[in-house]
Amino acid sequence: MRLIITVLVFGLLLFGCLEPAPEQNVTNMTNVTPPAVKNPTFAISSPTASEVIYTSGETEDITLILSTQNLVLTQTGDGAIGEGYFKVSVDGSPSTIITSKNYVLPGLAIGEHVIRVELFKTDGKPYGLSKQVTFTIAKETPPEYQPATYTVEIDGFEYNPESITINRTDSVTFVNVGNYPESATCFLDGKEVFDTDVLGPGASITLAFNELLSCEYYSVTYSFVKGQITVQPNPTD
Repeated sequence: MRLIITVLVFGLLLFGCLEPAPEQNVTNMTNVTPPAVKNPTFAISSPTASEVIYTSGETEDITLILSTQNLVLTQTGDGAIGEGYFKVSVDGSPSTIITSKNYVLPGLAIGEHVIRVELFKTDGKPYGLSKQVTFTIAKETPPEYQPATYTVEIDGFEYNPESITINRTDSVTFVNVGNYPESATCFLDGKEVFDTDVLGPGASITLAFNELLSCEYYSVTYSFVKGQITVQPNPTD
């Protein structure tokens, strides 16, 4: 009995000395740094500096093309960095607000022009970032006209074709394919304009027409044989 009591007492003493380990409260102390806000940038892609743009008319529509980085184009917002719109002016004229990377500038006249582009925040404050480009609109030089050559056959008692319209500086080859000597002769207001002289069968002659005219011509050997020629301006006149 004494042994049992001793064991019990020893067990109670041992249990009283063993205390549960306190729970450890682990706190994640890592600080998350928000990403840095990047300021927007832009560039004028077109037209380019000193570019010459040719037009066939007196004016030309020019497409302004912009490239951007870190920018959302909008006119509404609270002025946050990375949002905004452009103001565009041409040759110092009042500016136009745009929220697109492509914008058509209509009806610019021949000559030198300056486009200025400035970036604004959505609250109307400028970013302090602007670009400008100088370019020129020039009259397009038409290609040089290449004169053509036409053929009129004198066949018996008719010209083939009977009527012909050509451009200034073109040529006409008159060929006598018939059996009788004939000519192609033109007088206007009593003044000779052109004359092939009398062409025998198989003969030909080529005449260049450098003046505008409309003339009914005939054969000096058979005056009832008539033809018509009209010389109009060529595309470069």
